[in-house]
Amino acid sequence: MQKDKTNTRHMTIPNSTNPHTIDFRESVILIIFLFLATLNGHAALSAKGEALLNECENAISSRQYYILENKASELKRFGLSQGNHDDELTGDALRLHAMICVRDTADFTLPIETLIKELPSLKDENPRSYMVVCRTISSYYQRIINDYSQALHFATEQLETSRRLHDKNAEAAALSAMASIYFQKQDNSGWQYALKAYELSKETNDLSTRYVTACNMANYLFNRHKSEEALKYLTEAEGFADQVGLDSEKSYLNSFMGDIYKTLGQPEKAEKFYILSMDDHPGTSNYDKVYSRICYAMFLIEQKRLNDALRLLTDIRDMADKYKVTIFEKEVFSLMSTIYELQGDYAKSLEFYKKYTAVTLSLFSEQKEREFAILDLRNQVREEEWKNANQSLEIMKRGRTIIILIAIGVLLIVIGVAGFIYHRRKMTYYKQTVTRYLENMRNEKMLREQLELAQSQQRNAPRQSSGLNDEKSKQLYQQLEMLMNDGLYRDSSLSLDKAAGLLSTNRTYLSQVVNELSGKSFSAYVSEYRLNEAVELLSDPNNTDALKTIGAKVGFSSPSNFYTLFRQKVGVSPSIFRENVKNT
Repeated sequence: MQKDKTNTRHMTIPNSTNPHTIDFRESVILIIFLFLATLNGHAALSAKGEALLNECENAISSRQYYILENKASELKRFGLSQGNHDDELTGDALRLHAMICVRDTADFTLPIETLIKELPSLKDENPRSYMVVCRTISSYYQRIINDYSQALHFATEQLETSRRLHDKNAEAAALSAMASIYFQKQDNSGWQYALKAYELSKETNDLSTRYVTACNMANYLFNRHKSEEALKYLTEAEGFADQVGLDSEKSYLNSFMGDIYKTLGQPEKAEKFYILSMDDHPGTSNYDKVYSRICYAMFLIEQKRLNDALRLLTDIRDMADKYKVTIFEKEVFSLMSTIYELQGDYAKSLEFYKKYTAVTLSLFSEQKEREFAILDLRNQVREEEWKNANQSLEIMKRGRTIIILIAIGVLLIVIGVAGFIYHRRKMTYYKQTVTRYLENMRNEKMLREQLELAQSQQRNAPRQSSGLNDEKSKQLYQQLEMLMNDGLYRDSSLSLDKAAGLLSTNRTYLSQVVNELSGKSFSAYVSEYRLNEAVELLSDPNNTDALKTIGAKVGFSSPSNFYTLFRQKVGVSPSIFRENVKNT
């Protein structure tokens, strides 16, 4: 279980003048005022705006997100009343940042889109506000949307702006945010950003920043199975938290301590920290409340206390629904599938494994992965450029121009090697995706056969009584299954009405039966048959049919519909799947 902690987590003008009484002089003054207001649409923050912004930054450092939300709202109202758009925009960004950090249930889509539209006009005229807005947008994409490529893009903008402002504390915060994005994506190459942030925080000696960077160091070391080194950094982070008074971080720190002592083979001590992590501390985020319980559930499973773990996971699902914390859905479904498998309840295990697979596939996006990889490469180049730029300044002072040529050569080599490695990794990733999917298909088929055998035995077992409607539903579903196994799904014109006519029933009743007994809508149920046959055809190395032909053969009326549904089910396009099957 990965750990993560970063420094995150319309104007109206009163119309009091009668237009019929305005003289010429007043008209001229009004025109000049409106012209100046237009020119200063993005004026710098006012003195009071700067003071409120500093109070907001202090609230972020101390993890007091409710105070942050109040102060940010005050800044927004002040900007609105004074006609200072930058004050208003910065206040709104900070208010959204507070809500994102506590995993508020509000819909952030429209406010975030508004911030993105305003960004270009802020970049040069008000860099500090630009940096604040970039931080909020990056946090939104990382924590709410799980779009790591976009999160990395705005975090990079935040980093570059902090360097333009020569603000080392802000630079350390931006590097920590980038390290967190890589870490949440489970990409250990983010270690370089965690290390840079940690070293930079020692220069600034800001305790809140040192807390964040020490946690990030502990995260990466723990994932590298260096638990004793991770414990050293986590203990250091705990000391900084105590000095600053970050009581809201107790839940996170205790759950992390529990994980470390678990890996060190001290289960009694680990459980003590897990239990402490579930205590209610003022200001603890909803994210940490759910997260600490998941860590404890994993511990209980390892200790073979399956019933305790199952009860805790049920509570976690209720809590996640209540707080709208969806980021851990995948882990919860995986753990519940594991518990039911260990208990011998294969039907339940398969049910939650399918949910886990569905969530996993929904989070995967080939386009997003490609965008992230490109941004990753750009950031590596930018970091090299940043290093080389600093080195070049020293070289120019000393007159050693030859080193500039060496730095450029090294940079070109790094770009070439990075491009080659990226291409190799991409091809390996495609192959691994297809291999895993084929293995999952075999496992699912085996579990399905076991489930069908169990259901058959249950049907053949003597019963005392049975509801007529229940028996009719099962008979109707079995008749539909027979038609589907005979190839009915290959009919591209197949509809719910047509199937109901073939079965001599009505569409409403048939739809209800399919929903209840398959857990899918009728269209999804038919698509499942079509996609399964498509996978079989594409898995045959001797099959040379065109992709459009295969889609039409299994019943899809539109090639684009076939391609879209296949990518959603398998995770890669049909052409990439066929190519990698041949290579596997």
